[in-house]
Amino acid sequence: MIILIEGSQGSGKSHMVNFLKKRCRLDKNIIFYKYQHVSHLKNLNIEEIEPNDSFHYFTVSNTLTILELHKTVLKDKIFVFDRGVFSAYAWSIMRKRLGSDALYNEISRLLVSDLYRDCHVIRVKSGKDSTRAHSDLFDRYADTVKEDFIFDTLFDKNMDLIDNGFKHNSYTEVSNEKDSLSEAIMWQTFNKLVYQNEYK
Repeated sequence: MIILIEGSQGSGKSHMVNFLKKRCRLDKNIIFYKYQHVSHLKNLNIEEIEPNDSFHYFTVSNTLTILELHKTVLKDKIFVFDRGVFSAYAWSIMRKRLGSDALYNEISRLLVSDLYRDCHVIRVKSGKDSTRAHSDLFDRYADTVKEDFIFDTLFDKNMDLIDNGFKHNSYTEVSNEKDSLSEAIMWQTFNKLVYQNEYK
C-alpha cells in the first residue's frame, strides 16, 4: 500500500506526517519517505534545471521508481509519502516547467496505468493560516491559493482514477485546524487505511 499525504505549503502536512511517524515508530512494515530533491539539487550543483522540464522528470522519476518497487521487492511494505506524485505535477504546473495541458494529460496517463494501484491519497487542507517551521529554496515561489487551485483541478480531473475501488485506490481530505482534534482525525483516517483497509 502507498499513502500519499498531499497538501499545499503551510497546510500543516509535514506536521501531520511527523505526528503519524511518532505514532507508528514501532511498526516495521510502515516506511515514511520524503524525496530530498532540494538537497539533491544543491549537492549535485544542478539548481539551474529549475524550472525546466528536466526538473519535472527529476521529481516524477522518483515516484515512478517507488511505484515499481512497491509492485515487486517491497510489495509487503506500506509507503507513506510526505508529498508524492500530485505535488510533483502541481509544482510543475505552477512553475511552468512544461505546458499545463501536457502535464494534466501526462498525469492522467500515469494514473490510468497499472503502476498507480493500491494508492491512497490523504489531502491535508488548512483551516487556519500558518507559517512554515522550515524553509527551502522553493519558498520564494510559494503561492498557497494557486497551489490549492491546481490541486483541486488535478484531483477533480482524475477523481474516477484516484478514488477507484477496482484499483484499490482512495481519496480522503482532512481539515487541519492546528489542534489535537485535527491530529486525532488524521490518525483515525490513517488507522482505517492501514489497519482496517477494506482492500486487504
